Amino acid sequence: MRLLVLGGTNYLGRHLVEHALAEGHQVTLFNRGRTGAGLFPDVPRLIGDRTGDGHPAGLAALAAGSWDAAFDFSGFLPRQVRATAALLAPRIGHYTFMSSIAVYPRSAEPGRTEESPTRALPPGSAEPEGFDADSYGPLKAACERAVELALPGRASSIRSGLVVGPGDPFGAFGSWAQAMAGTATVPCAARAEQPVQLTDVRDLAAFLLRTGTAPLPGVFNVMAAPITFAAMLEGCRRAGSGGSATVRWNRAENVDEHGAGIVQPWDGSDDGVFQLSSARAEAAGYRQRPFEETARDTVDWIRRARPVFTSPH
Repeated sequence: MRLLVLGGTNYLGRHLVEHALAEGHQVTLFNRGRTGAGLFPDVPRLIGDRTGDGHPAGLAALAAGSWDAAFDFSGFLPRQVRATAALLAPRIGHYTFMSSIAVYPRSAEPGRTEESPTRALPPGSAEPEGFDADSYGPLKAACERAVELALPGRASSIRSGLVVGPGDPFGAFGSWAQAMAGTATVPCAARAEQPVQLTDVRDLAAFLLRTGTAPLPGVFNVMAAPITFAAMLEGCRRAGSGGSATVRWNRAENVDEHGAGIVQPWDGSDDGVFQLSSARAEAAGYRQRPFEETARDTVDWIRRARPVFTSPH
């Protein structure tokens, strides 16, 4: 199939492109040409900029051409997504938008589904020029609605959260994996029983590709089954092949600022964030590999690549 990938050279998008090429699909990339410029040299690349920051190409490169499916990894503001989806709608078969579990309010309620309420910007507020931690989720929810309006019945929105595995540049999980694969004492402010959901980037990319090529319209929570924080740390320790790290459970300190990002309040008030239901995605073909495999491959990658972790936004 002919696939258009908006983004495609950073982490999840890169994994999707690798999956697509391995399956024999014809891929075209659309991005600014700034990240991973040397990746996929044999894949056609259209240069443009959705952000409206003065790039002369804008969306002009997307004005011609047709594709069976498009995958959007670079849409964060509704006006960007609205313009792109409207431009492509007559010339694509299906549009898959990468959303986020940040669309849901923080809650202790476990098992929330795709029908659960999502966040919205304050009534009457103007769409912001950018996003921050507070507006990111409501803006993603608005982007989902924009895609569905542009391509009713021909769109998918994928809600995922803590995406981990080889190539993860963010460190929310990698910091813990790296520390637990060592020999030192690892400070941890989380409760041992705090739930976490860790979704392997390769499993997510495979399901994303399926939504566009099957196609599978609708909204999907794509999250691995919850495990406890203690089980996550122990899995990372075993993945270290001889690591002897121990955990110091201490409410006042964490391994670092990146790893602290997935530590939830001790009163359990946000535990539902990592207890979402993926039953719909599983019924549609989403499969998760054993966590031990994800942890091992992440530790191996960190040891080879020695990444410098950055904020996801």
